Amino acid sequence: MDKKARKVSKRYAKHWFSAVGIFLIMYTLFVLLIPYVFHLYLVEVDSSILKDTYLYYGIYFLMLQFGTLIPFFLMRKTFKIKIRSFSREVKATFKDLFVQSIVVFTICIGMIYASNIIFSYLGVEPKLLSSIGLTFDDANLSNVLYVFMLLVATPLIEEYAFRGVLIHSLSKYGKGFAMYMSALIYALAHLNFVEFIPSFAMAYLLGKISLRYRSIIPTILIHILFNVFIYALCVIPSSITQYMAYGLVAIVGIAVYLILSGRYEFIKIQKTRNEKTAYMLFLSRPTVIIAIALMVADTVLFMFVN
Repeated sequence: MDKKARKVSKRYAKHWFSAVGIFLIMYTLFVLLIPYVFHLYLVEVDSSILKDTYLYYGIYFLMLQFGTLIPFFLMRKTFKIKIRSFSREVKATFKDLFVQSIVVFTICIGMIYASNIIFSYLGVEPKLLSSIGLTFDDANLSNVLYVFMLLVATPLIEEYAFRGVLIHSLSKYGKGFAMYMSALIYALAHLNFVEFIPSFAMAYLLGKISLRYRSIIPTILIHILFNVFIYALCVIPSSITQYMAYGLVAIVGIAVYLILSGRYEFIKIQKTRNEKTAYMLFLSRPTVIIAIALMVADTVLFMFVN
């Protein structure tokens, strides 16, 4: 490729990444900032909506659904990404998916507790990994709509948006680049710095799986099962907590065995020569910088205002 072609390619990439940044700004405003400001307003005026949890989470569910689907739908249409390109029939055995799931569970659970310990020393309240915009509130764990959002709706929406549309929008410039950048955006979109490390790890692993099988179907299932497991940790009676601890130890043991015995497939994503340039171009786009800044600002707001 001659120098002129490289310049054209870079110019085209800048326009492409700037467009991605615009859609990420839309997503951040609609799903993170506007709902949070709306929540603060309800608290300030002592609105009756807060007392009706079904109405409150119904409104939030609509914000989450349309605030995510609209920007990523526009992103998919702009870049002409077909749904079947990331929802193909998975050509993998149950054993392969089971092994991948166990390892994802083990790594993410380990990251959660490691992150909680680190941030507890820094005086930051530890939280379990939550779906974007949702925290595990003990007062609402019995709310049917809240639980549905937590266990079903958000995994479906997030996998479509991040492991489906966003990864495929960026993978034109390298699958490794797309995997890391989508994981970074996903982690930043969470509402607590404590969740950054485990969220990034989860997005990284699920991104690998979606690229390996060219489908988000397995990542949707793993994400739902993971949220179910975390939810179970929150609702189980204290009298049987020790048995859950035994279960965690068993899962870790199974994961170690699968890795050491060679039954776990280490998914390798081939890197391209131009990925370093892609990182520089993507992270230097003003729209991307604004989107990331808004996500960080939302996290800081969530930590200090609460």
